[in-house]
Amino acid sequence: MTPWLSVLIPVHNGAATLERTLRSLQGQCGGVEIVLADQGSSDGSREIAESYSDTLPLRIIDTSDRTNWMANTNAALRAARAPYATILPQDDLWRPGRTDLLRMLARRYPQAAIWSHAACYVDAGARLSGRFGPAFGRRQRLVSGVEALSALIVQNTLAMPAVMFPREQALATGGLDETLWYTADWDLWLRLVGRGPLAWAPARAVAFRLHGDAQTITGSRDIADFRDQLTRVYDRHAPASSRLRQLAEVSIAVNVCLAGRYHNVPGACRGTIRQLAGLGPLGLWRYLRDSRLIARVLPRLRANLLRGRPPG
Repeated sequence: MTPWLSVLIPVHNGAATLERTLRSLQGQCGGVEIVLADQGSSDGSREIAESYSDTLPLRIIDTSDRTNWMANTNAALRAARAPYATILPQDDLWRPGRTDLLRMLARRYPQAAIWSHAACYVDAGARLSGRFGPAFGRRQRLVSGVEALSALIVQNTLAMPAVMFPREQALATGGLDETLWYTADWDLWLRLVGRGPLAWAPARAVAFRLHGDAQTITGSRDIADFRDQLTRVYDRHAPASSRLRQLAEVSIAVNVCLAGRYHNVPGACRGTIRQLAGLGPLGLWRYLRDSRLIARVLPRLRANLLRGRPPG
């Protein structure tokens, strides 16, 4: 039977976490196909994946010629067969009931351009450490494209594994931008909500793993490149509203500051306090609401402390 949902798993040397990731899909694969794109792993990831080929509807494709996770994911997207797709990074997890939740959202809100829900943060040992998601409320609803864009341009608060999208639409818009190592998913979500509403559910149906070896952590050592990743998406999608543009610009400054503090880069926070103060009380409240700054930072501080590292 043709699947209704394709789960895209880009893998490159993910042996440390891949087995737990694949186990999280067991019992949730009715009408689902899993497309695992192995980017020339040399650590046994391919063998781990093959060991699940009898218990999961798993198809492994060789993407050893790809150069990054975005190209690897795009290869899986092109190889997929279902009308809906979702990305599951090699170190993240599904929680029980996610397939049923996505199917319900697709049936209830067929007009949506994207379907999403909240996520949990877990640490390297898969211990729950926080909650992550946009401020779209505690009930299921259809969020207009304008409202979704207004929140998401300030900060990408949609965890990558927490989103389902129409495969053909993603392909038609070019898939993931293979030059955006940090913001490719953010760019795709904004492209899609520019075409229609977002279906939202508050359930925390996936777990997003925090660990020091994540590319989003290691890659941000180059602060200039990190800033460029954020700015390029802002330049593409920021609306005309001067207030929204100010909020988004402040968010970029704060994110660069946090990355600079983590990696001990001098001068990364220069001017950030002044920009925050320039928002005024109402603007600051809106920034904190839409950026989910506290919800993002606290779990990372806990993870640093658990690793015995002083928080950056």
